Amino acid sequence: MDIIEALNRHLREAAASDPLVALAEIAAIKAAVAEREREAVRSALPHHSWREIGEALGVTKQAVFQRFGAEWAGRIKSSMPKKQWHEEVRRSLRD
Repeated sequence: MDIIEALNRHLREAAASDPLVALAEIAAIKAAVAEREREAVRSALPHHSWREIGEALGVTKQAVFQRFGAEWAGRIKSSMPKKQWHEEVRRSLRD
C-alpha cells in the first residue's frame, strides 16, 4: 500500500475516533515533513537551480527562494568573501 494512502487512512480514522489526538499527530507530521523538505532543499542546492527546486515543489523559483533563500544565503555568506558571495547569489537567481 502506498505510504500516503496509509497515512491518510490512519489520520481519517484518528480524526473520527479522537480529533484532538489526530490534530496532535497532524502537527507532528507537518513538522517532520517541513524538516525533511529543508534537508532536501539544502541537498539539492549545490546541484540544482532554484527554478528546478521550485518545479519539484510545484512553486515558482521566487517562492522557493523566498522560503529557503535567507537560510541558504546566510550559510554560504559565512563560507566565502563578500564579492564572491554577491556573485553566487546573483548567479543562483539567474538560473
